Amino acid sequence: MNQPSGGKFPVNMQGIKTGILTVMVMALMAAAQAQPTPAINRIEYYVDADPGYGNATSLSFTGTTDANGTIQLDLSPLGQGVHVIGIRSRDVNGAWSLDNKWIFLKPYSGAGAAPVPNINRVEYYIDNDPGYGNAAPLSIPAGNDLSGLAISIDLAALGQGVHVVGIRSRDANGAWSLDNKWIFLKPYNNTGIIPVPNINRVEYFIDNDPGYGNATPLSIPAGNDLAGLAISIDVAALGQGVHVVGVRSRDANGAWSIDNKWIFLKPYSNGAVPVPNINRVEYFIDNDPGYGNATPLSFTPGTDLSNLLINIDVAALGQGVHIAGIRSRDVNGAWSLDNKWIFLKPYSNGALPVPRIVRMEYFIDSDPGYGNATPVTITAATDISSLVFEADISVVPNGSHKLGIRSLDENGAWSLDNEVAFTGGTLVSNVYQWTGNASTSWTNPANWSTGIVPAAANDVLIPAGRPFYPVIASGVQANCRSIKVDPTATVTVATGGSLKVNQ
Repeated sequence: MNQPSGGKFPVNMQGIKTGILTVMVMALMAAAQAQPTPAINRIEYYVDADPGYGNATSLSFTGTTDANGTIQLDLSPLGQGVHVIGIRSRDVNGAWSLDNKWIFLKPYSGAGAAPVPNINRVEYYIDNDPGYGNAAPLSIPAGNDLSGLAISIDLAALGQGVHVVGIRSRDANGAWSLDNKWIFLKPYNNTGIIPVPNINRVEYFIDNDPGYGNATPLSIPAGNDLAGLAISIDVAALGQGVHVVGVRSRDANGAWSIDNKWIFLKPYSNGAVPVPNINRVEYFIDNDPGYGNATPLSFTPGTDLSNLLINIDVAALGQGVHIAGIRSRDVNGAWSLDNKWIFLKPYSNGALPVPRIVRMEYFIDSDPGYGNATPVTITAATDISSLVFEADISVVPNGSHKLGIRSLDENGAWSLDNEVAFTGGTLVSNVYQWTGNASTSWTNPANWSTGIVPAAANDVLIPAGRPFYPVIASGVQANCRSIKVDPTATVTVATGGSLKVNQ
């Protein structure tokens, strides 16, 4: 049973004796580092149904942060069978632990085994399930084991072919079993062979399928086996090149076969596949404006463009690295893949310029992410190695810490983090100090140095120079033992909110 403060609440179930369930309860509240452990002011338990926090049966206990108690639970009002006991605790700050739950059995009055109810109905159905209680009933003997029950089913009304029989039972408690199902065959009247319907249509299509029954019909003989059927297709109207022919059949029951498809080639008149001419070549620098929108190149259609020379004016380009992309389009409207090359427009002095550093920031212990750490005031420059700055440790507890420092240049590139270990801090460990790192909300734990919202027993400090200052919103009742507010800091209590100082 884990409390928000980090405590533990293990429970030891000792057993069941003469109708009394004895439970040893020991709550161990481990002290969290750098903050006091709140005392436990209530332990309660419930059986089966949880009445809600504060409404369960209260348990007497000894101790404060280490609590011990014993539950003497009278089992006589409980029904025989399985039950659940739940136990939890609450500290002086009003925080509840998680529930610890255990399953236990109140034995049945017999030999210790749960009684098995008799079966009072067995029913079956063929093919279609009419629903529980609506299938055909079977005559059964009284008992709870019908594993040898024989079923006699009249098949006279069933059609020839495959069927499914489903069987299930219901016990005296109204619980239904799972359905048992079997597939069986009512034989056909002839030799037992399932009749195969005749095929009454065969059709084919070229390239585009017009839909079942709309393709070109073929003349076929009556029968159910057309494996040797020859198809004569006139390809005179087809264009030269690759095509697809699809063939399918339909039987007398209206069932269509799967399409059989083949790829074939109508030869080109000269025996070779013609290569379409290229009618456009274009290029772009760095940013692709889209097919057909890049800068066109002049060339002679029908020529080999493998050695085409491109004259690109780089006068308007900035010094540094660029990308040139080139592609072509043929008379069929098909575009080639882009060919891309990286090139450098040399810098005027022959050396790459060093970008200036435009931001420095630091963090202590926890990294809030690039751009979110505490900024350092700097003058933009390429070398700030001798910079001295003051890091704010007003919300840092005394002890060992890590200082992380990094910089951002004008190209948007971050440096690696430089990390320095140090020992120090000014924060008193038992004072809840406002950091204001997240928002103005008094009730947000991320705004407090302890990561916990202060309660009636805690001292509070509101220092100056915070990103946000606390606001106690309407409907919020804030508590503390004492509060100190620096001269330039503020605490705002909104209408409908309150701050209670318990000193």
